[in-house]
Amino acid sequence: MTVEIMVMYAVVGLIAGVLAGLLGVGGGIIIVPMLVFCFVRQGVQPEVMMHLALGTSLASIMFTSISSCLAHHRRGAVLWDIVRRITPGILLGTFLGTFVASRLSTDFLRVFFCVFLYVIATQMLLNKKPNPSRELPGAGGMFGVG
Repeated sequence: MTVEIMVMYAVVGLIAGVLAGLLGVGGGIIIVPMLVFCFVRQGVQPEVMMHLALGTSLASIMFTSISSCLAHHRRGAVLWDIVRRITPGILLGTFLGTFVASRLSTDFLRVFFCVFLYVIATQMLLNKKPNPSRELPGAGGMFGVG
């Protein structure tokens, strides 16, 4: 790996981290498009580019998630009973999503990701937030989230 490519990825990480922190959006929304840009510059095969960007994004987010989780835990800001209830659904959803994504074309994933970004951007622009609720969903609702 050349110095130029190493610097490019370091800058991508820095920009993604700053934008994610500044805008309050998930890092994947920022990282995936930036990785696609980097992969194009590196000549990565188009057929696998989106799959690689999504997988690489998820792998890199894992480390920031663990660090953030530990920091929130130290402040008592993690509801571990909710984590235990939501985890089975998240795991099942992750396996199902990965299974489906592995069978989709890069073009379809690219379009799906773009539509998803537009929906998120529209919600942010319109300041559309879910109605606040004091009651957490039951076990079925928590399982279905993942």
